[in-house]
Amino acid sequence: MKNNFWTNVFGLSSGKNDNLMKMLTAQHNQFWGNTKPTWIDTNKPYELYIQIPELRTVINKRALMMSGGVPKVCDLEGNPIDSHWVKDLIMNPNPTQSWSDVVYSLAVNDGLFNNSFAYCPKRSFDIRNLFVPLPSNKIKIVGTGKYLDQLDTDGLIKEFQFWYDTQKKDIIQVEDMVYLNTPDGINLLNPVNRIDTLKYPLSNIMAQYNKRNVILENMGAIGILSSKKSDMGGALPMTPEEREEIQADWLRRSKDKLVMTEADVDWTPMSYPTKDLMLFEELTEDKMAIIDAYGLSYYLFSQSNGATFTNVKEGMRMSYQDTIIPETKQMYATISQQLGLIEEGLYIKPDFSHIPVLQDDKNQEASTVVSLVQNGVIDPNEARNVLGYSEREEQERSIQALNGAQVTSMVQVAESVATGMLSPTSAIEILIISFGISREQAESIVNNIGEAPSNS
Repeated sequence: MKNNFWTNVFGLSSGKNDNLMKMLTAQHNQFWGNTKPTWIDTNKPYELYIQIPELRTVINKRALMMSGGVPKVCDLEGNPIDSHWVKDLIMNPNPTQSWSDVVYSLAVNDGLFNNSFAYCPKRSFDIRNLFVPLPSNKIKIVGTGKYLDQLDTDGLIKEFQFWYDTQKKDIIQVEDMVYLNTPDGINLLNPVNRIDTLKYPLSNIMAQYNKRNVILENMGAIGILSSKKSDMGGALPMTPEEREEIQADWLRRSKDKLVMTEADVDWTPMSYPTKDLMLFEELTEDKMAIIDAYGLSYYLFSQSNGATFTNVKEGMRMSYQDTIIPETKQMYATISQQLGLIEEGLYIKPDFSHIPVLQDDKNQEASTVVSLVQNGVIDPNEARNVLGYSEREEQERSIQALNGAQVTSMVQVAESVATGMLSPTSAIEILIISFGISREQAESIVNNIGEAPSNS
């Protein structure tokens, strides 16, 4: 037992009076203050998720953004697939959840445990029609004890155990479980979760809430009302009659009313400005540590000093590009691999192109593609593939009446060919992509352009 004030006085404990020592030590800490830091237990991440609003807000925001991706089933060349059992699974993963709900659940579990699990049993003909996310804190991974030279998952994992409580469990075979994790760089299975890394800021947040609650609920006396009268011998106390009169008058009055007295008294406040404790500044720093750990932007969350529209927009774009899209793609890639889709030449990918804040990037991409077509680097069908459209056959092109601006643009293209500033090949591609005409019509227009007369 480590020496403290009481053991120094009474001697080391023999074990019989440990409870007495603990009581005396607690009273000592209460009187002198506790100089040792108090840290939370990070072995129960879900309890912290329930108790600490800053942690839950960040994890939920990340999960919500990840679940916003639209799942697309494609072949290895990126072409969409119209019919496959996995599309039926995505449309109806389980009786109570949509696919968006499934991804949300997986993301929350990953945020808390760096592991996420889904029960997805293999049926006849290797078809799966059920996908149920499971709570990671109720799953135990039983490893084989082998790490080297293992080519398949069942070489590393023997089975999964799903514990309903401390007594009842189900055994889930490796092929019937989808197991996702966010690596920590060291462990292949059960990586160290982010909550362990956030032990100190989360502890500080809990301490701040406790301190603020103590200040609000147990303020004690707000001040001292004392007599100002004195004589040659020093200060004179109030008479019992004066004290009783002031106390009775104080109790009769409601909030914000003044106490009127003829006694000569002085007021000494016992309160301390909360802002001087710097509790809210510390809370902000701890919250930023949580946000950084999950790769999001501080501007996505409420702030006391506010944020500009530009900051929020750029913060959201950065969060999608640097964290949400890459992590969701990795989640979908792992699901595709474990469902056996890769062996069929298929995969699932998330599509975030509908997100309003990403539209500017899409517009910039379209401008770049049009420029590549205009310079003859790619053809229109290649451009359509880049932009996510299917190839268009020549006979499918429809001719629409041109407006005045389009006619002017077409004349400018013709003049550029006539003066040699634009090659016929580039002009044909520009006419096809810009005006929606067929290649034969574009070639006919360009071939009928005569050379401009020389000025010499």
